[in-house]
Amino acid sequence: MRGFGEIAAGLRTLPEPSALATLVRTKGSSYRKPGARMVFRPGGLQQGGISAGCMETDVKERVAAVLEGRNPLLVTFDLGSEIDLIWGTGMGCAGRAEVLLERVEPGCVPPWLAHCERLARDRKSGLLATVFGARGEVPVSPGDRFVFEEGRPLQPVPSALEAPLRAPVPAAEARTLRLEGGEADLLLEPLVPPVALWVYGAGEHAMPLFRLGRDLGWFLGLADHRPGLATPERFPGADRIVVGHPPESLAGIPFDARTAALVVSHVYEADKAALAALLKAPLGYLGLQGNRTRSARILRELQAEEGPLAEARRSILHAPAGLDIGAESPELIALSMISEVQAVLAGRPGLSLRDRKGPIHPD
Repeated sequence: MRGFGEIAAGLRTLPEPSALATLVRTKGSSYRKPGARMVFRPGGLQQGGISAGCMETDVKERVAAVLEGRNPLLVTFDLGSEIDLIWGTGMGCAGRAEVLLERVEPGCVPPWLAHCERLARDRKSGLLATVFGARGEVPVSPGDRFVFEEGRPLQPVPSALEAPLRAPVPAAEARTLRLEGGEADLLLEPLVPPVALWVYGAGEHAMPLFRLGRDLGWFLGLADHRPGLATPERFPGADRIVVGHPPESLAGIPFDARTAALVVSHVYEADKAALAALLKAPLGYLGLQGNRTRSARILRELQAEEGPLAEARRSILHAPAGLDIGAESPELIALSMISEVQAVLAGRPGLSLRDRKGPIHPD
């Protein structure tokens, strides 16, 4: 699923009890990583995904038991076994996966999810801990969740767990904690703000950027000096629209390291003014659409007027923006730029996976 906000929105509209599936632990190769979620409704409707399709059918068969019994259920899949390849549902991923299934009530957003939704909306960082296994006399049970905002718990946490959960984690991981009287298995997920993409320019070529960004679940902001173009009717996927000339129109926008900005208005002076303002912002990525000659001219003029560009600012600037994929149509150009944004924010070179040395998803 694209984010906690989408999960919460889906749960609010549930007409009847359903099941929430969370991928909590993997070993070996797997299509999705821990933290992937999906909702199964009794009528068969599914939202989200926890694999490439190799586990969903089997999980769906277990939904009724979870809805009737009300207790969480941990399901284990061996996606690399010979039996799985011959009979089953698997795809020969040579991996092992564990999925936590839980009943969710109609129209109800659990407190832990409301916390995660609020942190995402406020662009705050935190940690989500999900208990999916417990052995012995321990103060937690499968299905318990604890949310931390920048190291501070947002609800009561058993004292034995508070210290281990205060430390940040770089990526989602399953961890077994030894406690007095037993041990517990937890999925620890870093909560980071969703990627925010701000586009300066509301022309036709900006529309595919918003379609792709919406499918990715990114926050989408639009800015333009032309009120007739920057409208909700033209950009229904925009989370926020700002109309005005830069730099004033860009002042006050909460830019951060998980924010990318693309300058695509194709109005020379407007692009130049927007780029000048955005080069001062704490962005993770800044791109200028256009050919190399135009991009070089804008940068040359900016440096003549405002001084040399600091290396830290130069490192985030991509002019012209986009990966070299042979893009010519607006849709392919948007794909090229969105792909570069993703690669830069993920710290990847944007090369062919065929040529990558080592695993696709490092542990």
